[in-house]
Parts: sequence; structure tokens; C-alpha cells
Amino acid sequence: MKKSFSLFILLSAIGLDASAKCIGPKDVPGLITQTYILAVVAAIAFILLAVLSANLIKFQGGSNPKDPGKRRLWFWLLGALSPIAFLLYNLLVVVPELCKGPAASKFSMHPYIGTAILLVLYIIIGLVLSKTMKRAKVGNWFPSKG
Repeated sequence: MKKSFSLFILLSAIGLDASAKCIGPKDVPGLITQTYILAVVAAIAFILLAVLSANLIKFQGGSNPKDPGKRRLWFWLLGALSPIAFLLYNLLVVVPELCKGPAASKFSMHPYIGTAILLVLYIIIGLVLSKTMKRAKVGNWFPSKG
């Protein structure tokens, strides 16, 4: 999954570099839609990475195991990394390809909205997974108090 996502980002960057012209105001609505779709895909990809990392951490026995804290830490680290990576992708790859003026102003707030969508989706999906699989390793992301 990580390889295919990296390949997608690489091909997107190559495709944007290959087109010598800038993205005009007519193409901005499609770019906005693409940004939101990519935010959803990135949220799912980072959740899958969090599930994978949670499953790679072994259960520890004893009266005070440290494995739930490690799983929670990795969930929140990936949760912090996902919006940063998405916003950097948008600001460093997508925004420079926009024409100055109306196209740039039409798109200017959408990288931030997409980043917020990614973060909210990541937390909601993580919460749902944690609460539905309480006995699994991902159940440690949001532990129950009772």
C-alpha cells in the first residue's frame, strides 16, 4: 500500500512537471475535487498504516504492560504526520502549478480544508475501529475507562 501511494505521488508530480502550462481558472474545480478525494484516500492510507503498526507491536504480559501505550503513540504520531504530509504535498507540488491571479485565489483555501477533512476522517475512522474492535490491538487507540 505504501509503495502504491508513493508511486501515485511520484507520478502526480511527474505529470504536473510534464505539463509546461499552468493550471487555469477553468481547471480549478476539478483540482478542488481531486484534492478532496486525495484527502479521503490519504486518510484511509494512514489508517491502514496505523492498523499495520498496531498489529506489529506484540502483546506484553504482566501487571503493567507497555504495549497499549506504544500502539496509542503510533496512532497519534501517524495522525500528526498525515495532515503535515498532505499539506506539504499540496503547497509544494500542486499550488506552484497554478496560474497567478484568479486560479490561485480560487484554490487558496482548499489545501487547508482538505487537510482538515483528512485529520477529522483519520480520527473518526480510528475511533470507530477502536470502539468496534475493543479486544483487538487497535482497541488500545481509544481505551474505555470502565
